[in-house]
Amino acid sequence: MHPENQRQNNLYKKVKDHIEKTGFIINPLLVVEEEDKYKVVYGNNRYLAGVELDLKEFPIKILKNEEIPTILEGAKTYVKVDLE
Repeated sequence: MHPENQRQNNLYKKVKDHIEKTGFIINPLLVVEEEDKYKVVYGNNRYLAGVELDLKEFPIKILKNEEIPTILEGAKTYVKVDLE
């Protein structure tokens, strides 16, 4: 999903509100290293909300490329948390 469209969804707004109220991100962003940068593979709402709220640091977990399919499959079973 394009970042501008993602910012319009309800989950993004809840995540942003939660970060704004607490001042931090609880769960790390799952990232892979690409050249000299990191690419978010899971946690885009948290990342975009944090950028919009001007966070300077993010908790991350760096994955190896071969870990990505397993992690993303496991992410499907995450229990959604009520952020209100």
